[in-house]
Amino acid sequence: MKLFKQLGLFAIITISFYSCSDDLSDLNVDPNSATSVNPSALLSRAQYVLYDRVHGRNLNLEWGMLMVQYWTQNEYTEESRYDVDENTFNSSWETIYTEVLNELKIAKELISVETGSEAVKTNKLNIIDVMMVQAYLILTDGFGDIPYTDSLDSSKTLPSYDSQESIYKDLLLRLKSAATSFDTNAGSFSSGDLIYGGDVTHWKKLTHSLMLRAAMRISDADSELAEEYVITAATDLISSNAQQALFVFDSAIERSNPMYRNVVEDSRDDFCVTEYLVDELTITGDPRLDMFARVDDKVPTIIGMPYGLSDEAASNLKSTRSRPSDNVRSATSPHVIISHAEVKFLLAEAYERGYLSGSAETAFNAGVISSMEYWGVSTTDATAYLTSNPYDSANWKNSIAWEKWVNFYTNGYEAWSEFRRLDSPSLAVPALAEVSTVPSRLPYPQSEVSNNSAQLNKATTTPGEITTKLWWDVN
Repeated sequence: MKLFKQLGLFAIITISFYSCSDDLSDLNVDPNSATSVNPSALLSRAQYVLYDRVHGRNLNLEWGMLMVQYWTQNEYTEESRYDVDENTFNSSWETIYTEVLNELKIAKELISVETGSEAVKTNKLNIIDVMMVQAYLILTDGFGDIPYTDSLDSSKTLPSYDSQESIYKDLLLRLKSAATSFDTNAGSFSSGDLIYGGDVTHWKKLTHSLMLRAAMRISDADSELAEEYVITAATDLISSNAQQALFVFDSAIERSNPMYRNVVEDSRDDFCVTEYLVDELTITGDPRLDMFARVDDKVPTIIGMPYGLSDEAASNLKSTRSRPSDNVRSATSPHVIISHAEVKFLLAEAYERGYLSGSAETAFNAGVISSMEYWGVSTTDATAYLTSNPYDSANWKNSIAWEKWVNFYTNGYEAWSEFRRLDSPSLAVPALAEVSTVPSRLPYPQSEVSNNSAQLNKATTTPGEITTKLWWDVN
């Protein structure tokens, strides 16, 4: 893992070229020297890189969206058949550590020596820390054990691996520390925050909501700890679609939605919606299907493609199967960091598990309505859908898991995590798959195999293996 030795230099050289604003259009070349870089610029760049990566081709289009069978490949179907190795996610690993986490670390160091209001400094540091927590969660929810304690220490050329259990416990502590020390009467970033524009009230709600997600993720592995943090998180959550956390991409193609760039800039047409998605949403009469899939002159009705076919079989069906909708692949279509609907589904589960007191059915219904609203479905149609598909308290895990699966559409990486945790919906493994189950982890990157094998071998001696469950994936 030699890249860690040069993390600080890499980040400063890279980020010194970027200025910052609450507008992605200001992520442009800046002639300022590295010594004058503004921490706001580091924040902007880190936010863009993180969400571009987790919404983009490597982690999302060719992994998350495929693993939960929203989409399937209509040619070059390796990932749909779980055919990946140590080279597949090398770029995501290196990018998140070098271009996100280390730049956020540098931003914290710069903020720490700023003059002015201590409350403002604390708010800025909290925002940076919440961003860092998100980045580490993306890494550990994919790979499991990862470098954490040593990960940003430039003196550690061969950083050790931390257990996922210890990482989660520390990340929850960091979220709690931020949530309890935000000062909503003080400001934060006057520019550079591309999510909430420095609004501390919204950041506090986002922090609690991310804490709720992380706490529920470990509920099967450590229920007592999960309950403790769920109770803390529930005090100030995202409570409407207007408050939910979105990263809105820019209309300029170089900063646009990576799904859009994949089609327009790269001239790719590799994905169709799955037969499973189309069939199941048709059976339930889900009006969101019209927002998920495209109808055009070539394919005038929505027809899904069977999942995980051979290259030849998929290519033969390509011209007759439906593509994802233009709406989800538009230039400015956002990455949903965490939605109001997801918060409501998490609360419904917390009520069912006895962590909180409340009506699971009421929370569930609110989540469905919120999701429908986000996707542009009318209240009348949303209510009719709920009437036909009511909450099943006797089978609450499947009820919640299904609606979360539908709601997560476009955020395949997060959907994959919840699929692994809840073991629902029931997804068939394709006949041509390389392994006999849906993958439960990412293979470790070749850069670690080549450069940090002594530490990696303490975590696993089979770095390319993709079926061993993570610590929180108990059932």
